[in-house]
Amino acid sequence: MKDLFPDDDLLSINQDLERKIARLSALYDITKALNSTIDRDDLLKLILGKTKELLDVEGASIIFWDKKKDKLYFPIVAEEGQIASMLKQIYFPTNSGIAGWVFREGRPALIHDVDKDERFYKKIDKSTDFKTRSILCVPLRGKKGIFGVLEAVNKKSGRFTQDDQHLLTAMADNVAISIEKATLYDELQKAEAFLRRENAELKKSVKQEYGFENIIGRCDKITNLIKKAEQVALTDAAVLIYGKTGTGKELLAQAIHNSSPRQSNKFVAINCGAIPENLLESELFGHEKGAFTSATSRRIGRFEEADGGTLFLDEIGDMPLNLQVKLLRVLQDGIMHRLGSNLDISVDVRLISATHQDLTKLVDEGKFRQDLFYRLKVFELEIPPLCERREDIQLLIEYFIEIYNKKLGKQIKGVNGDARDILYNYDYPGNIRELEHIIERAMILCRGSEISVDVFPKELRDLKPAVKVQIDDEKSLLTVPKNNKELKAAKAAARKKAEEKIERIFLNDLLSRNNGNVSEAARQANMNRSWLAQMVSKYKLDLSPLRKLGSRS
Repeated sequence: MKDLFPDDDLLSINQDLERKIARLSALYDITKALNSTIDRDDLLKLILGKTKELLDVEGASIIFWDKKKDKLYFPIVAEEGQIASMLKQIYFPTNSGIAGWVFREGRPALIHDVDKDERFYKKIDKSTDFKTRSILCVPLRGKKGIFGVLEAVNKKSGRFTQDDQHLLTAMADNVAISIEKATLYDELQKAEAFLRRENAELKKSVKQEYGFENIIGRCDKITNLIKKAEQVALTDAAVLIYGKTGTGKELLAQAIHNSSPRQSNKFVAINCGAIPENLLESELFGHEKGAFTSATSRRIGRFEEADGGTLFLDEIGDMPLNLQVKLLRVLQDGIMHRLGSNLDISVDVRLISATHQDLTKLVDEGKFRQDLFYRLKVFELEIPPLCERREDIQLLIEYFIEIYNKKLGKQIKGVNGDARDILYNYDYPGNIRELEHIIERAMILCRGSEISVDVFPKELRDLKPAVKVQIDDEKSLLTVPKNNKELKAAKAAARKKAEEKIERIFLNDLLSRNNGNVSEAARQANMNRSWLAQMVSKYKLDLSPLRKLGSRS
């Protein structure tokens, strides 16, 4: 070796090799460090620190392109302080400065004296009170093109060299990949956070819209139904809901789900009577590609979709017997198979089913499996038809008017007398759904502030308003019954009214004699004081005038 190279040349070659090896080692360390973090801000700070360390410079900057504004800016700075704060606020045109030239041309720039380069953008130095003497700047090139530049400023010893430029260019290639990965990760985190918030809001909205509090009704049958449903909601028991079409079976099932421990998972509903028999099995259990002629790809069934949540099977009485066997197995073992596959799939599903039919009768006729029937009817609920809860009709009318005022942009206040009588006395074969459609249609046609009979469909217009008569000296009017059922209801109401009148007379007399003193009145009448207090509250009796009379005497 000594024969080929003089000692000085050999020393120079060794130093050059050592320098290149050191830089390659440093570049490897930087690449390794870049892969150690996925947080974008941490990554950018790491890049700036490594650039300053590797090239021995006073400062380093990453400059990004804001596509919407078509300007360049500093997304982050290496150190905090006044200069850093100023840099964060600076946006400058892409056709300005050495950084702008590198960004547009896609080529590196090595400037030993920036004052002699006409491309130098002096406004940044003036804004920050920083003196830039020399710059080495290289483009950051991603998959979709150049998205920024990486620059080193003011070499501490000597001048920037071509080796420095090669090193920073090689470093920029790795930096660009790492920045793109970190940016993508950052965007995914933001999107995930947005979706979490949106999902939480949606669940909150669904719970508000489909909770027990949104089941409209104050009659005894509805309040008792809700009490039972609230109790079973806290369990995983299978629920069977009976109810005629339009009574709100799915709404009740949804409310049970939203009040259950499974509320954070899916509620999946399917109407067994609305899907052809040959498609229902695939709808419930899914299928593999090629399972039948039109099965061009795998499909996930409703059971898998509802895993961890609740599956609502409406009109369960319409399910074919062959599918009832498969449903029974899923309920017993928690195992199902997709069509065209023998693979066991475990599912954890809470089942709520509903029907308008008499399943006991279907079992007797051999149209419904008895073992499945007992699996479904662990807890039974029955929704009364609207004709059996007429006291709720007014609430429902007000509720639907409020909804369609918002949807139609109207300000309808209610229904007039004759229209109200017809709505109160109609039998509603379609139940609540029919009442909703009647109100919606009437509000579309209504031109005034009240709904009248003339905007009702013909079958309602043909009904005569209920005839009312005055009984004895009563100021209120009694609706004349039209049939035996209404006669019984009217007689029961009359008995109740008479009882209430007697109770009111009794209370007024008793409390007057005792100057409004409930305890003394209860003792004198040989009654429980709390029961007497409840009666006073029931009739909203004001005892203060009686007590004043007593104090005067």
